[in-house]
Amino acid sequence: MKAEEYLKTLTDQIRCKMAKEAVRDELLCHIEDQKAAFISEGMEQDEAEEAAVLEMGDPVETGNEMDRIHRPKMAWGMIALIAALSIVGYVVQKLIEAKVVEAGGYNWLGSKNLLFLAAGLVIMIGVCFLDYTRIGKYARKIMISVDVLVFVGITFFALMLNGAANFIWIPVIGPITIEYILLLTVPLYAGVLYSYRGQGYRAVVKGILWMILPVWLALRIPRLTTSVTLALSFVIMLVIAVWRNWFRISRKKTLAGIFAGTVIAPAMVGAYYWFFGASYQQERLRMILTRDPNESGAGYTVGVIRQLLGDSRIAGPGNLSLEASQVPVFQDFVLSGVIAYYGILAAVIFVGLLLFLLVRFLKISLGQRNQLGMLMGAGCSVLFLVEAAFYLLTNLGVIYVGTFCPFLSYGGTGTIVTYILLGLLLSIYRYQNTAPERKPVPRIFRKPV
Repeated sequence: MKAEEYLKTLTDQIRCKMAKEAVRDELLCHIEDQKAAFISEGMEQDEAEEAAVLEMGDPVETGNEMDRIHRPKMAWGMIALIAALSIVGYVVQKLIEAKVVEAGGYNWLGSKNLLFLAAGLVIMIGVCFLDYTRIGKYARKIMISVDVLVFVGITFFALMLNGAANFIWIPVIGPITIEYILLLTVPLYAGVLYSYRGQGYRAVVKGILWMILPVWLALRIPRLTTSVTLALSFVIMLVIAVWRNWFRISRKKTLAGIFAGTVIAPAMVGAYYWFFGASYQQERLRMILTRDPNESGAGYTVGVIRQLLGDSRIAGPGNLSLEASQVPVFQDFVLSGVIAYYGILAAVIFVGLLLFLLVRFLKISLGQRNQLGMLMGAGCSVLFLVEAAFYLLTNLGVIYVGTFCPFLSYGGTGTIVTYILLGLLLSIYRYQNTAPERKPVPRIFRKPV
């Protein structure tokens, strides 16, 4: 039997189309190596090929074994945990909202939020079944398109609210929150870095340049927290790519340079906002640096949260010395409400499950054989972890940055984007044994640009 006939029979047994080409290429290499060995022993070429094929075993049996190994698998346990956190998170928000309304405050969960939650879960499952490796092929074009659309939206169509151009109104759908759209650039950035594998220092420079526009657009809204979240996610992804030897560079020197830039750049941005920023930006920076509550703004909010948490108990409601209606924008402090009304233990259990899910995704991602899936999954996981860290610090009264947290924050755009990213993570898990790894093309074989 010839090699082509053998491989066709074998790959016909494999049901996952994504895995067929990778299995075929791998087995063909084995056949060619064994064929070369037989030729070196004195066999004729045709005889050597048939002998090499014969050593591979029965094509149907081998194909069935390859089908078992390279079959997509669903992360049902993680899907169940996501569904549970989604339901519990929504119920918790409704309970805290009811407490605020009962105390004379306002409600924030509109009638569409449950619909967005259901739609997000459906979208997540749909994305889970998509071939995430296709993103790597078109990552640069898609990322440019997202950046351009966000720029046009901010410049020409944004609704100004409290000095921020963060919303676009679309008939029937309603308001779209621009800052959350920018979060989709994180998995795209993984595809951009993936396309530069095998290059030298120019790849690192280009990787840094690709960070600038999304971060700048977030600052232009302005949303300092989102820009920091994006910057941290991008930098960590670049560090992972450098550490995994994606580029022909000195790892130590490059990592040292990235670390130095990570320290200097935020210091320069902070100094700019400290001296030349708007009054509310200066107030927020002052609160972060000094943690000195004052009578208004971020300092007042943090002071109220600390007072609320100071009366809490391990389990059950604390001895509340203030009403929920006294907390500004309580929708940003749902976890604080859980601590105040249901006890520290309830909050610890929820946060523990959330962190378990995110760390589990990060661990799975870093263990991927497919390098695109590895970096894309790590980037999404880091993004969620940074968001959760900011949210936790805010709800513990350490800082006030007004961030989004999966399962505990409301809003249609943030919810949909969250479940798209979760769907990508599930897709990476699903295809971890089937996604083919594309080898970097040496520069000598690359087409001129």
